[in-house]
Amino acid sequence: PPGPGSPGAPTAASSTTARRPSIPGLVGFAVALVGVVLACVPLTAPIGWVVVAAGFVVSLVSLFLRGTKWPGIAGLAVAVLGSTLAGAVALIAVGLTSVEASGDPVPSPSAPATESGSPVDPSTIDGAEMVAFEDLEVGDCLPYVDYTGEDTIFELPVVPCDQPHTDEVYFIYEVDDQTFPGESALLDEAWDGCLAQFEGFVGVPYEQSELDFYSYQPTKASWTRAGDRAIQCIAYSYDDVTGTLRGAAR
Repeated sequence: PPGPGSPGAPTAASSTTARRPSIPGLVGFAVALVGVVLACVPLTAPIGWVVVAAGFVVSLVSLFLRGTKWPGIAGLAVAVLGSTLAGAVALIAVGLTSVEASGDPVPSPSAPATESGSPVDPSTIDGAEMVAFEDLEVGDCLPYVDYTGEDTIFELPVVPCDQPHTDEVYFIYEVDDQTFPGESALLDEAWDGCLAQFEGFVGVPYEQSELDFYSYQPTKASWTRAGDRAIQCIAYSYDDVTGTLRGAAR
């Protein structure tokens, strides 16, 4: 009989035949990966979650079929870790949207407190007339109100200037921009515009004055909903005054 290696001798079948990757596993991996990408984009997130779930199921099924298991395992890992990442992105997007949507025309003030600690309604301040922001005029005098509360306001108490007060409207102008320039840009615009008019009203340069000023400017909500373009410049004293601050030279 022919010996090993001689012509016609039978050869032993290989016991280490290479195993092919599982086709369903590769499909599940690819589907899960695409789903994660879609789920991380707010506009396509709902579709992405469905695709991720489909990739997870296909990858899981592939583990019970013939072929190497690594594509299915990789698909499961991508689906699980990708879902965690997409969930984090969704939470961040919701948080940013909430911050942007909160807040309307002006800061949120709280009224002065009584000795018992209960807030005082600004409209009950002696001689005060509640005036909407858009109706403020140059020369209006305002008593002190602590702007640290949570309720958004739309009106301010205006009192006669011969009555003790701290603030006085000294300049009002409108921004020319057609589109909302952003809060930071508006703050810069208000600072520059109010500073330019301060010396002409008070009588001394801002750097030498013991008075200060602040401004009200449109928010994104008031800009788009009410067409608000007005910036109100308000000079104030750290102590109560009577009479106008115009020409105070202090």
